Amino acid sequence: MSTLIDVAERAGVSVTTISRMLNNRVKIGEKTRSKILAAMRELDYYPNEIAQSLTKKKSNFIGLIVPSAKNFFFSQVIEYTEYYAVKKGYKLLLCISNHETAKEIEYFGMLKANKVAGIIIASRTQDLQDHLNIDSPLISIDRIISSNIPSVCSDNYHGGVLAAKHLIQKGCKSLAYISGSADLEFEANKRFIGFQAACLDHHVTSPIFLNATEERFFSMDYQEIIAGLFEDTPYVDGIFTSNDIIAAQILQYCEKHNIQIPEKMKLIGYDDTDLASLCTPALTTIHQPIEDICREAVDGIFQQSSSGIMPQNHILPVSLIERETT
Repeated sequence: MSTLIDVAERAGVSVTTISRMLNNRVKIGEKTRSKILAAMRELDYYPNEIAQSLTKKKSNFIGLIVPSAKNFFFSQVIEYTEYYAVKKGYKLLLCISNHETAKEIEYFGMLKANKVAGIIIASRTQDLQDHLNIDSPLISIDRIISSNIPSVCSDNYHGGVLAAKHLIQKGCKSLAYISGSADLEFEANKRFIGFQAACLDHHVTSPIFLNATEERFFSMDYQEIIAGLFEDTPYVDGIFTSNDIIAAQILQYCEKHNIQIPEKMKLIGYDDTDLASLCTPALTTIHQPIEDICREAVDGIFQQSSSGIMPQNHILPVSLIERETT
């Protein structure tokens, strides 16, 4: 592996000259710069940007912590965050905790040690604020962690209202909601609150509520709870789920048991991930503006890093995307 000394020898300049160019400390003549860059290409040399950030006490890296890359929602968070980070001149350090609290805390320590420009958190760890002793700007997405950490979320409550109104307008009389991890403190819990409130406003019986638990969220396997819903309450004619993955598995169950959608039962998911349009039939869902959320988060890191001003919490609007399941 080539070193800075090798590049200096090939270019015919000192190591100090190359270091000054890489760190933008002084203006280097165009002829000298061209010789250095040519030598770097010939020797396949790439500067260690993380080491440079430690020296300069300034970084162009943003850390992103997510619990999973398999989940459709978080895979889109990764994609959009990386895209907008690059547009702002940052590079992304991706940390996937696999739902392990200890691993997540270890990542915070690593990002702190490498003096990243900021950290975007898409975490499901409870009491996370107890572990966030970090000087870098922080922003949480899809969750409010504490009053000291700005967040970017969608309007979960209104998403629930939209889903209930749509099912009721389509003639549904007996509704159910399948939640993910309702016993934990997440903004997503407001989806059911809005759903239930709209049912009461329209004089429809309060919906059946099923908590899918965090273990099912990790495994993305909801078949048992879905089967229980249909076996215990076969009269349900409208279901709203807290994510598109649950809704897709309901479609699988209905296909297997000859339950016609939308004729016999209508279904709405949440998130509007790519999965929703790939289902058969295509899934009606609440569109959560994942791309806008990620852009706002990156902009917030840039704002804090460049001006020191902490951005306000943002709640972005949602919309209902009607497809073939209603």
